[in-house]
This record gives sequence, C-alpha cells and structure tokens, in this order.
Amino acid sequence: MNAGKKTLYREVAQTVNQALGRKAITPERIARTVEEAHGLRQRRGVFALLQYVNQLPNRYFTEEELEILKAHPRRRELTNRMLAHLVREGIITYTESMMLKRMVP
Repeated sequence: MNAGKKTLYREVAQTVNQALGRKAITPERIARTVEEAHGLRQRRGVFALLQYVNQLPNRYFTEEELEILKAHPRRRELTNRMLAHLVREGIITYTESMMLKRMVP
C-alpha cells in the first residue's frame, strides 16, 4: 500500500473511531473493503458494486453510530477524499463519483 493510501485510510479510521468512541474500523479493513469493491466492480459491474456499498454501513455500525457519523464535521471532506481515491483506483468513474456526492446528504 502506498503512503497516500495508507495516510488516507489511517485518517478515516481514526476519525470514525474517535467519533464513535470505539475501534470500529482499521486502515487494513478499509484497504480490504476497497480491494473487494474493485474486484466486485470488475466481475459483476456497477450495480453489484452499488449494492455492496449500500450494505456496508450496516455491516460495521449501528443506526445510532451512523447518525453520529452523518453529523460529524469532517464527513463531507473525508467522503470527497475517499470518492476521489476510488476514482484514481479505477473502482468508480468520475461521473459516478459526482452522482454519489449528490446522494450523500
């Protein structure tokens, strides 16, 4: 994993874990999830990828924790950085990232 990825994944994990007060995710888990998403996109296409992404939050967080994360002041910044990263990795297109940005409240 290159330094840029490692830094981004670490920053996202630290922010989430601090907001929730528990070790909910790790940089390694984020890396595995990104790799799974990449493989899924290649094998089954964009609709399978979207289905996978939609079920991810419920896999790691409770409804109460999701509300805490939605209200976090860095949510939009980190979401935008992760989407840009996914575009660079070839997992989603720029157009798809723009659609996802509009979907995130």
